[in-house]
Amino acid sequence: NSAKALWTKPAAEISQDEYTEFYKATFMAYEEPYIVIHNKAEGAIEFTNLLFVPKTAPFDLFAPDRKTKVSLYINRVFISQDVDGVVPSWLRFVKGILDTTSLDLNVSREMVQNSPVIKKIAKSVTKKVLSELKKKLKKDETEYDVFWEQFGKVLKEGLYEDFENREKIAEITRVYSLKHEKLISLDDYIAEMCEKQDKIYYLAADTLKQAKSSPHLEGFQAKGVDV
Repeated sequence: NSAKALWTKPAAEISQDEYTEFYKATFMAYEEPYIVIHNKAEGAIEFTNLLFVPKTAPFDLFAPDRKTKVSLYINRVFISQDVDGVVPSWLRFVKGILDTTSLDLNVSREMVQNSPVIKKIAKSVTKKVLSELKKKLKKDETEYDVFWEQFGKVLKEGLYEDFENREKIAEITRVYSLKHEKLISLDDYIAEMCEKQDKIYYLAADTLKQAKSSPHLEGFQAKGVDV
């Protein structure tokens, strides 16, 4: 009873080792997380989130019935681990705790899922995760590209599913291209476009090898246009 939930402590008082220990014990993980996001929002809607972005994709990442791994608490009382809408499906690899005082304990599960409070919290959390991923990309492209190889396919779902966050997802998207041997950003592509080029050209394929051997690329290659 004297124990205090880790996420209720101020972030300044928690060491990286404590976060890692909590992450490993709670989510049966064997490695430290790629990102830890711990912050408290106060105002009209109050909530605390302690979220973790893993380094390695779980085996069931693309399972149709895969649920979110963000547990919802109301006033430190556990409610559910799979409330739809706490994080969007294209962030289903994010794990963690979401604790709010802005919901009543006695509301039904259906009411929680459809609550405008949950929608506002989800919006804020999504924005925060995208912001932290962008910081990681700016800090170390090589390290971010290792993360992208694990979770890029899931994040790209957001490009066609989530109109509101599409541009922010595009900022952290990494792609292979005809002219480069490594992953680049869409900003890199735009910066290198030909003088009269006003479109981004892209080719979809199951594998990089398949894409590179496509006859569709020959005309672009001859004109020096990247794809």
